[in-house]
Amino acid sequence: QHETRVDKPMVIHEEAPIEDQFQTDNDMDKNTARGHEDAISDIPLGGTGVVGSMGVGGGGMAGCFGYRDGGGRRRAVKRFGGSDATESAVEAALRWLARHQESDGRWHNEKFKEGNVRMRKGTSVGVSGLALLAFLGAGHTHKAGRFKDNVRRAAEWLISQQKPDGEINPANRNSGARPYNHAMATLALAELYGMTREPRYREPAQKAVDCVHNWQNTYSGWRYSPKCGDVDISVTGWMVMALKSAKIGGLKTYATGFQGAIKWLDTNTDRKTGYIGYRGRGRQRWQAATSVCMLSKLLMGYPRTGEILQKQSKLLLTDPPDWDKMAGKDQGHSMYFWYYGTLAMFQIGGNGWKQWNVAMKKALLEHQRKGGPTDGSLNDVDGSWDPISWLSAHAGTRVYTTAVNALTLEVYYRYLPMYTK
Repeated sequence: QHETRVDKPMVIHEEAPIEDQFQTDNDMDKNTARGHEDAISDIPLGGTGVVGSMGVGGGGMAGCFGYRDGGGRRRAVKRFGGSDATESAVEAALRWLARHQESDGRWHNEKFKEGNVRMRKGTSVGVSGLALLAFLGAGHTHKAGRFKDNVRRAAEWLISQQKPDGEINPANRNSGARPYNHAMATLALAELYGMTREPRYREPAQKAVDCVHNWQNTYSGWRYSPKCGDVDISVTGWMVMALKSAKIGGLKTYATGFQGAIKWLDTNTDRKTGYIGYRGRGRQRWQAATSVCMLSKLLMGYPRTGEILQKQSKLLLTDPPDWDKMAGKDQGHSMYFWYYGTLAMFQIGGNGWKQWNVAMKKALLEHQRKGGPTDGSLNDVDGSWDPISWLSAHAGTRVYTTAVNALTLEVYYRYLPMYTK
């Protein structure tokens, strides 16, 4: 048992004047950081009229990666509901991840197994992808920043796990972990390439994206193996995120990838309630599925004011982040749900986002671990989060919880919103 938790995270950033223009503290080029402008253009989506417009915005806010760095990051934190405390928590989490990275660049997920939990094997690729995304989300790349060596080693290790067909996975391809490993690693490489345009990362990132397309069921979604004829909302959501970041990052994607996902989501969403089932139409009250559906549609350009998205946002607000519910083994509550729900509600905006944001910050800031050794040992928990939810304990351990919660707290600048007011 660990004895201490963060009640008031130590603030490590002093306030600075809010800048009106994008700034960088390193050598990341402004246009590169903003993301590929072609990603803002219309996607032919079978006559739906939907465009791939996430992050378009206005008033200098174009481009999805635009505020991850420097003064722009601080401006986004202030504008969209973050604080010095959220930034301090992100920094503490990144330091924990840096201390626990293996020399070869990965995060050895199974090493962090706690208790007698029956944990899935072969998940280090996935959590390493998430950890890399956490550094990228805060503006760190292999070119600059305090964590550039961590970013470089993580990227090189992920690439070393890539197979000739583009799949990023260890030799032991566990059926359950397989699609998550690949999607999370693809998402990380796509964002790294999009932020830096580093030539040596383009080919492995593109091969990984091609593999995503090759795995998709014809005009539908994804599940555990290529073209298996089965689909679930969870795998499909990660694949859509990977394709969206690839498009923004200037990699080649195909409209059929988004078209298939849209068809499956629309077919399986209950139009009366907004619920979507894990593997198809259904009204089971698993809010994580609803949040994944929401974010996927928003990524593909559905207007946030649409009837279904508004119904879904109200469903999420009936069950906002609550640490006590998750600690009470409520399987409806998980950090996975909070991650997707936060990204989706941020894009919805308005009072709904404000309500969600208050609950999310309370849940995460009050329960981040603080104190103890900072030596990279298994007893070093300072800056991390306990893996108390079912999903965290069985699939991700402390590495997963720390990476995914850092990503959640980076919401204010990781992807820019579709709205401008």
